[in-house]
Amino acid sequence: MLLETGCKCSCDSCKRNGVSCVDQITLFDSLTFEQKRLILSKSVHKTFDKGELIFSPGDPGDNLYIINLGEVKIYKLSSQGRQQILHVLGPGSFLGEHALFDSQPILNTAEAMKRTNLCILKGQDIKELILSHPEMGLKILEQYAKKNVQILDIVESIGLYDVEQRIAKYLLDLSTEFSMKAFKLPFSKGTLASIIGTSQETLSRKLSALQDEGILSLQGQRNINILDQERLKAILDRE
Repeated sequence: MLLETGCKCSCDSCKRNGVSCVDQITLFDSLTFEQKRLILSKSVHKTFDKGELIFSPGDPGDNLYIINLGEVKIYKLSSQGRQQILHVLGPGSFLGEHALFDSQPILNTAEAMKRTNLCILKGQDIKELILSHPEMGLKILEQYAKKNVQILDIVESIGLYDVEQRIAKYLLDLSTEFSMKAFKLPFSKGTLASIIGTSQETLSRKLSALQDEGILSLQGQRNINILDQERLKAILDRE
């Protein structure tokens, strides 16, 4: 069942300067104006406050959620109640895509990390659109596969590397993604610590040690400059 929305309106009525949320989402880039209008007519908005759950394990997996504004983390809870963050998603990303492939209950938890606005579409409506417009289905599959690879990479890293190596790998991956050695962490150290499977205190201590060794330069809470990329790679490659 489609959720009631915070503004109780369709996405079509939430346009800003004639531009809708669907126009801003790369998932729908290949669609025509009329096809986008069809999606707008079937989708609604809901606003979630920071800390509010979007879905949790056991909920029906029958909606596709597209982030218009804000940030969402996807995580699992261990038997001890500890969060293992699987992914952090921002504007233009989507979640709940399993609704397009099966009708099984949801296994993970999605939580708003800040005030977040979502476009929500019924899985059945999206399936019908994909049958009519296969290029949209290919885009969804492409992004779905990319997300799964990233999650598997995180899980594999926790099993293969120690904390310092996981930090090195994450920073090297970010440097490659941004094509620069100086960058800003995309989210807080607390979130990063959860992603790589350690505590915030341990993460801060390890980063400070890397700075003392001249491998990194830290500015503020989230700005990092890799000063010696080869030594950082050496940490990752050690046995």
